[in-house]
Amino acid sequence: MRFSTGLPRLDDHLGGGIPTKTITLIYGEEKSGKTSLALRISALAARVASAAYIDCSGRLHPERLSQVLEANRAKEEKVLIAVVENFLQQEELILRLHDEPPPAPLIVFDDFTALHRIEITGDVKRDMPVYKRLAFQVAALKEAALNRDLAIIIVGQVHEIPDVGESRLVARRILEYWSNHV
Repeated sequence: MRFSTGLPRLDDHLGGGIPTKTITLIYGEEKSGKTSLALRISALAARVASAAYIDCSGRLHPERLSQVLEANRAKEEKVLIAVVENFLQQEELILRLHDEPPPAPLIVFDDFTALHRIEITGDVKRDMPVYKRLAFQVAALKEAALNRDLAIIIVGQVHEIPDVGESRLVARRILEYWSNHV
């Protein structure tokens, strides 16, 4: 099964849309349209199946969701919304996806590294366990995608690295390693 992005050229690039058994990583600068794209993909999925939208930063506005669903002629009851409040809760939700029947064939994690960023201190040695947990979470998502025939979308943020003077995807190596499509 494949899920349309609503963008014909992107769908063509992906071989007909976002496929199941994969992780697709969407990232970019703040206000670049990542969440809008993820919401649109969810709405289009809701027209043919269902979608689960996991808000990892608590910034999804219900009004925005309603607008996107209405514009794409999708039913609200076909898009399950969940908000995770801390890094542990995010991990527990991922483990449920891994161990139990999934709520939908398309699952979106918006602002996936938001709670990870709150946990880190900037000291690499002290932060190593947090990075390992993040890698574990993405690995569990990859296994769930493969074993449960899921299409998983991870939306990531780009942040400036003060000492270097450049912007980069948060936890880039971890997220790109486990993603099939970037």
